Amino acid sequence: MVKALIVLVLGIVLLGGAGFGGWFVYNKYLVPQEGAEPKKVEPPPKPPTGFVRLPPLVVPMLGASRVEQFVTVVVTVEVLLEKQPMVQANQTRMTDAFLTALYGGVADKSMMNGGLVNLPAIKEKLAEAGTKVLGPGVVQNVLIQAVTQRNL
Repeated sequence: MVKALIVLVLGIVLLGGAGFGGWFVYNKYLVPQEGAEPKKVEPPPKPPTGFVRLPPLVVPMLGASRVEQFVTVVVTVEVLLEKQPMVQANQTRMTDAFLTALYGGVADKSMMNGGLVNLPAIKEKLAEAGTKVLGPGVVQNVLIQAVTQRNL
């Protein structure tokens, strides 16, 4: 009877020690500690992209009664690498959409800022036009390579 009681007490002590050890390890390693820096979650890597260069786009800038200058814009479109062949196949449609967007900017006078070209407005209009033609998520960025203004 005494041996059984000793074995029972030792069993309870061992189970208590194992329970305390489990609780200690859980609180130390699995529960976030106060004052500790939170783990930084890295964003997923960006998908690979490719570039499609379009032919130069020439747009006349209208003044009060006549064409005052011509603006030439050279554009490269950054697209998802897997969609690059599709974009190259639709290059004519992209050029048409970009010219339409630029002529719309001439009509609503958002393309010019005083006598200078408003590049952020042009970039925004071209990105919207690219999304309309190719669908959402294909065009990652519109890169303006060169802008020239020729006064008449």
